[in-house]
This record gives sequence, structure tokens and C-alpha cells, in this order.
Amino acid sequence: MSQENVEIVRRWIEAYNRRDMEGLTDVNTPDIEFRSIFVSVETEFRDYEGLYSYFRTLDEAYDHFVVVPAELMDAGAAVLMAATAEWRGRRSGAHGETFILTAFWLRAGKVFRAETFKDRAEALEAVGLSE
Repeated sequence: MSQENVEIVRRWIEAYNRRDMEGLTDVNTPDIEFRSIFVSVETEFRDYEGLYSYFRTLDEAYDHFVVVPAELMDAGAAVLMAATAEWRGRRSGAHGETFILTAFWLRAGKVFRAETFKDRAEALEAVGLSE
């Protein structure tokens, strides 16, 4: 496993959970593309402004939202993270945990694309791995 890529993804998740945009800027390329199942399946957020927009949208919907990593899998130029998203709806107060997989594609030591999945087979296929 590329320890360097794993460390970059760990830093990415830590910054994500803190809503630390400067920390995310340090580990993302300027043309970052991000897709999350928690905001809109049809929306892909691009570049730093897109990430800012993503967090504004996320924080409007959720009073609490953090990702707790369970496993990081090496996929060459990508890292696949299995995790639990812990959340509480801002309006409803409903809370829960959702199992997710997030694929991170890296180049030159930075994340240039990240996508969240609920289906393990789909996530594995996206990064070129199999069961």
C-alpha cells in the first residue's frame, strides 16, 4: 500500500471533518472533482469553489456530519476508504450512521477526484479492484 497516498487521504478526511478548507486546499488539486451521495446524486462539485458550495449545502442539511474511516485500501493511483458517516438532520433531528465507500484518485501527491458510493462492488470496480 502506498503509505504516502494513505496519509494524504487521512489528512483529507481530518480536514473534511473539521470543515478546514485550507487543509483541504493543501491536499487537493485546484481542479478537484467531488461527488457525494449525501448532497445530490446528480451533482458533481468542481474546484475549490465547488468544495465550498458542497460544505454550505451539507451544513444546511445536517446539524452534525462526520466520516469515521474503518479501512483504507490501496488501488494504485487511488485509495478506497470504507467508513461510517455519522449524521443528524438539521430540520428533522433524525440521526444515524450510513456505511459508505469513498474512492480518492491522486496525482502528484494530491487528490484530484473523490466519489462516494454505497455499493461495495461499484466502488471496487471504480478503482479497478475486485472482491
